[in-house]
Amino acid sequence: MAAPGPSYLRLPGIRRLVAAPQVNQLARLAPLLPLIRETGGRALLDAGSGSRGVAPWLPDWHVTALDSHFDDYGAAEGPQSGVAQRAVVGDIREMPFGDDEFDVVLALDVMEHLAAQDRERALGELARVARRRLIVACPAGAEALEADRRLAGSLPRPPGWLAEHLENGFPEPADLVAPLEAHGPVRLLANESVASHERLVRAELSPVTALGLRLVALALSPALRRGRRPGSAAGRILTRFRGSDAAPAYRAVAVLDPDGQE
Repeated sequence: MAAPGPSYLRLPGIRRLVAAPQVNQLARLAPLLPLIRETGGRALLDAGSGSRGVAPWLPDWHVTALDSHFDDYGAAEGPQSGVAQRAVVGDIREMPFGDDEFDVVLALDVMEHLAAQDRERALGELARVARRRLIVACPAGAEALEADRRLAGSLPRPPGWLAEHLENGFPEPADLVAPLEAHGPVRLLANESVASHERLVRAELSPVTALGLRLVALALSPALRRGRRPGSAAGRILTRFRGSDAAPAYRAVAVLDPDGQE
């Protein structure tokens, strides 16, 4: 049995802060939540969800979380109790779901954790199970990858997620669009400027600034859960954190509407 952690980590306030979302997580979620909610659906597949995923931000939705494992590079447990209504261990390249099973399918920051040769197959599977909308968002392009190389080079021990980024490389935005166009119209959106993303992640990995940013995330989280529009105060703050999604963007967002909805 593992030795218990420091006693202060068991204090309720500290536990809440350690488990709190990060500003970077909110920055990438904020533009996607309206794209999910506007479909009018209620059943969502969070493909590659990790231990928590998008479910806490969509309390009115029935969320299925799919991942090959739920330990999140050392997290002690899988999907949190009461967060995702259903957790499925499975392979995004061959998912155990029927055609058009979900109103909306979300794959957020998943493609960069797949080998390049597996991405087209995964995109086809995601499109297969999406009835109203598929949203695929991930780091894309050479400038985004170079930012992660700089970040990794500045750290004594890069975290596991960053090591996987460098091992697999990033798709180009067009690599996301081309396999999906056979299934319906696709829009391509930008999420986070490269410069803003790099600054924010460096700050969140620094013990000097990480605590303050966690407090900021705690303050902004309720507005995202309530579905406040991007023009709200929280939305404007997160837009600033994202650098107004200016080019070059760190993350590309491909939005597929299989039935032609716009």
